[in-house]
Amino acid sequence: MNFKKVLAGVLVAATTISMSACNDTTSTTSDESGNTSGASSTDNPNSTSGEKLTLKVLTHRTDRKDDGSLDAMTDAFEEKYNCTVEYQAFKDYEGSVSTMMNTKDYGDVLMIPNTVKITDLGNYFEPLGSYDELKEKYLWADQKMIDNTVYGLAHLGSVNGGICYNKRIWSEAGITELPKTPEEFIECLKKIKEKFPDTIPYYTNYKEASWTLDQWSGLYISASGNPNYETDKLVNKEDLFVEGDAIYNVYKLMYDVFSDASLIESDPMTSDWEGSKVLIGTGEVATMTMGSWAVSQFKELAGDNADDIGYMPAPFTKDGKQYAQSSSDYALAVNKNSADDVKKLGKQYIEWFIAESGFAQKEGGICTLAGSEMPDYLEAFADCELFVANAAPEGLVGVWNNIDKSSETGIYGGDAANFKLRLAEAAFQGKGDEGFKAIIDEVNQKWANARDNDADLTKYIEAQG
Repeated sequence: MNFKKVLAGVLVAATTISMSACNDTTSTTSDESGNTSGASSTDNPNSTSGEKLTLKVLTHRTDRKDDGSLDAMTDAFEEKYNCTVEYQAFKDYEGSVSTMMNTKDYGDVLMIPNTVKITDLGNYFEPLGSYDELKEKYLWADQKMIDNTVYGLAHLGSVNGGICYNKRIWSEAGITELPKTPEEFIECLKKIKEKFPDTIPYYTNYKEASWTLDQWSGLYISASGNPNYETDKLVNKEDLFVEGDAIYNVYKLMYDVFSDASLIESDPMTSDWEGSKVLIGTGEVATMTMGSWAVSQFKELAGDNADDIGYMPAPFTKDGKQYAQSSSDYALAVNKNSADDVKKLGKQYIEWFIAESGFAQKEGGICTLAGSEMPDYLEAFADCELFVANAAPEGLVGVWNNIDKSSETGIYGGDAANFKLRLAEAAFQGKGDEGFKAIIDEVNQKWANARDNDADLTKYIEAQG
């Protein structure tokens, strides 16, 4: 059976509308009543003044802004709607845009920062439609939704629970089967070091720790094999770190890899993300934990060695089976403070970006349009059970993130006291299992205090009887 069709079927599940591919040249736009109409290719029907509109778009893709591909791609949209699109790219997207959102001036279209609570979406963004209207057309339409209103749509999706690697290096090191456990993964890295002394088996990218360590957080839902993992953890009042559980297993593997100086770059404090994207293609780096979004960037820079870039399921097994979660990447949204005609243009931009820009394919992502084909590089996941994590039930929407923030845990992001940074530093310093335990015990205590004092969680549990 065709793998692409199988994967698409898993992701779409209940989809009943047959959708075209993401680079289809036909699109529709919605008016204020929700009716759809063909977009004009000769003028801008949005402008109330008749003047050419400018749409300011904030993005985390500094690479695509710098290489000109975002601007070149958007020429078609500008021509179609007789407008100008101005991109503003941020290397520290989360920090910079979160600060901008303290004002009303944070672009017209932007990727919703992870710092925005689900319950606050309506304070910052314009509604894109009801979930009932959008759920059959777009994957992950419930990820930035509250009270059945959708405020953001994923600009593309990815398969979490994966690790990028150089297939040639792994193969020539004598590795014939991809690892399925943390122990097997570390043994594979050791084989690589033995076969290729000058190759870095695993590159931490620690210098960019504000986001590179977050890539490990992208593994734990897949490792759990449970689409209700976060909800169950809250309702059952479990510690965040429980030995043998998914979050524990993921960060214990990170800690163990980082603790072995022979397996990582010589000085993680001076690692180089942009440089590492080249090194994995040449084989000077063998492995990195990154979302599937990184595959296309690595392939692009690998030149003639593009086929050496692979993407493997993370080495975790539950009940003898590996699992992988598909998930949305940053969601595109419209600033509710923009002028009405600009807000309408912004909604058209989001629809166009998803359906017509071709960005998802170029970046090796999963197109947000339901029913689109999956990238070839995901074939290593053919034996995994793929699933989409369930949205939090009514009453628990945003609670996981609120507890994460109030406890200052920082599962994604976080300040200098973030547990991921502390674990990495303890590993580099050779503090061993005692160092790991000391950090996670402290995190568990703070998490439990915040969880037990969360009024929404308490109310939800009491309502369940």
